[in-house]
Amino acid sequence: MISKNYLFNFRDEINKIDKKIIQLLSKRQLIAITIAKEKISTAQPIRDIEREKNLLKIVLKLAKTYNLNINFINKIFKLIIDNSVSIQKTVLKNISITKKNNIPTVSFLGPKGSYSYIAMHKYAKKHFKEFQENQCDNFKNIIKFTEEKKHHYAILPIENTSSGAIDEVYNLLNNTTLSIIDEINLPINHCLLSLSGTSLKNIKKIYSHPQPFQQCSQFIDQFPNWKIKYTSSSAEAMKKIFEMQKNNVAALGSDMGSQIYNLQILLRNISNRQYNITRFIILSHQFIQSIKLLFGKITVSFITEKKSDDLINIIEILQKNNLMMKQLHSKPLYQAPQKKIFYIDILMSLKSLSIKDLLSQLSQINKSLKILGYYKSNTLI
Repeated sequence: MISKNYLFNFRDEINKIDKKIIQLLSKRQLIAITIAKEKISTAQPIRDIEREKNLLKIVLKLAKTYNLNINFINKIFKLIIDNSVSIQKTVLKNISITKKNNIPTVSFLGPKGSYSYIAMHKYAKKHFKEFQENQCDNFKNIIKFTEEKKHHYAILPIENTSSGAIDEVYNLLNNTTLSIIDEINLPINHCLLSLSGTSLKNIKKIYSHPQPFQQCSQFIDQFPNWKIKYTSSSAEAMKKIFEMQKNNVAALGSDMGSQIYNLQILLRNISNRQYNITRFIILSHQFIQSIKLLFGKITVSFITEKKSDDLINIIEILQKNNLMMKQLHSKPLYQAPQKKIFYIDILMSLKSLSIKDLLSQLSQINKSLKILGYYKSNTLI
């Protein structure tokens, strides 16, 4: 009979062996992680079935040498191999997530095929090697998700040569923490789209976002019997036509959208103006402090009483400093109708006074003055 002291000594030896097994498994795991990183960097697959078979042959041969149960060792090492593969897959997933998080994400008014999508795609391709696109169902969410840093950049239409300023976007600008960092001007070619086989005389309903309807109002007026149906975007209208599969409906949309939603183009370029251009702004948390260009644009807003001379005084400061007012947009303040909010685009040059000095002078006239962005001017894609 084994004494208690001997039993204690044996158990102590087993504890020491178990500790070594754990330490060796830990060491094996660290090596497996290193191997995973090497495989990822050299584009090798995580799992190597042939290597696993050879490994099992080696350990089973060793098991025989040490008089161990082969089935027992086989089960143990299959579990070890499976765990190693699982760890390597986790490493791959984490590296992919990190890489994905470092890729610029650009949010736009979707779905695919909208003019915002076209502008986003062309802008992102020009500025980023890789990018992720994130479609939103309204302007408010585009701003919201970018403010929350779920997306890196937001692209929004702000004005059109035919329908004018987009007030909803201007309202959002005055209340966001984001800054305008760039702009692009996108030529717009509104098309009348339908299912293949549809003729103009059979159309009874037409779908689109309110903006295209405004920009194509002269064309729409030629068909007083058409029922106008508003959608969240022109792309949503094209998608709806495709899903309805009816030959008496049509949409106002883009050439690219016709390809995405497999629609025929009945008529092209039906805007009120032959040269119809939408200006888009790009927003981000980043604020560009200086631009080494001949011209940059600074956008500011301020609130004032309707009968105030603030605007006149601000224009005088711009003229005094040889600064050009590129754009002026104003509207009654929703919360206080007796007041107006002004948005001004000021063209700056290398010879201009500093932005800090300009804002100092303007702020003395109106304390509500806010800088919305300083960015490159007039980029036509």
